[in-house]
Amino acid sequence: MPVPDPIPAGRLTAGDFVAQCTGDRLVHFLLNVGDGDTQLVLLPEQSGTRRMLVVDVATTRKLPALIAALRAHPALGPRIGGIPLVVATHPHNDHIGGMPELLDLHHDEIGELWDSGFFYTSQTYFELMATVDEHAVPIAQPTSGTTRWIDAVKVEALSPSIQLRNRFDTYGVDANNASIVLALEFPSAVARAQGAPAPARRLILGGDAQTLAWAGVVEDFPELVANPSPVYAALRMAQGGDTLAADVLKVSHHGSKHGINLELIERIRPGLSLISSVGGGGEFNFPHLLAQEALREARQPTTSSGAPRKEDYDLGIHYTSAVDDSGAGLGTIAVIVPPTGRPQVWRFGDSPAQTVDLAAARRFA
Repeated sequence: MPVPDPIPAGRLTAGDFVAQCTGDRLVHFLLNVGDGDTQLVLLPEQSGTRRMLVVDVATTRKLPALIAALRAHPALGPRIGGIPLVVATHPHNDHIGGMPELLDLHHDEIGELWDSGFFYTSQTYFELMATVDEHAVPIAQPTSGTTRWIDAVKVEALSPSIQLRNRFDTYGVDANNASIVLALEFPSAVARAQGAPAPARRLILGGDAQTLAWAGVVEDFPELVANPSPVYAALRMAQGGDTLAADVLKVSHHGSKHGINLELIERIRPGLSLISSVGGGGEFNFPHLLAQEALREARQPTTSSGAPRKEDYDLGIHYTSAVDDSGAGLGTIAVIVPPTGRPQVWRFGDSPAQTVDLAAARRFA
């Protein structure tokens, strides 16, 4: 695994992270959990309350501790509500290992659990399903296009496609390609119709989806190519558009060589690409150089020109395993996404075994 570029310590400044989490902003946390994924999304305020979405829980203790810290903070505590949606993208242990604990602790405030529908013969998956049954947590198995509108945020499943779901028990699909891929959009089309600022901000959370799953996404969500002809203009299609374009991408499968390709990244065009990874590559030696180069080339094409390329952090590529130039780990990533303007990147300096200290946040400049 190529080591991520150290970020100069001077590019990270201490600040009041919570003060920047104003009620009109969405906050996405990619927790530093080592080999695995744990994500928490703090939604914009609605009727005086801010609710949360959870996407995967790799380990125990760390996510519940973050939820407790957010609720205990004087500036946020009284306004942090429940968890209308928890998503288990797929049944690998590094994505659901801590989910039974989350359901035990918070089942009375979880509105719904999304599961990929891929039956997996592991003890962790059986434990998760037993916990769902014990607490009677409502469960759904979405396919592409399944949508929820939650507090002015549109939550849409991009994958698995219906065709792919139908293959789970027939032709066969590996568990990674069974991943639920999510697109979050805010303010949603419903909110924008009520006068919210436009255009929308978008985040794509890729789970561990690989080539087969992304092929279904590209098929189900085609790009509308711009065309200046009178017919297209009459149909109000002259400007084109791409439903896969996003401000933030949680890179699928920890940056494996099968998780993304250049064509996909050129369509998404993320300003920020976030990779959950381990220093030294971890058990699976992620991220892979091919994935890193695809992200770099999409942000700054240099293959033909041979021009010097910027460092990853200046291309918007951030790793949970990154360090600063003193060797200190940067840990959990939080992205504060305002309705307009540039998203903010914050780092918390935690190791996989440590909890997130909100007061330790440093903002990347």
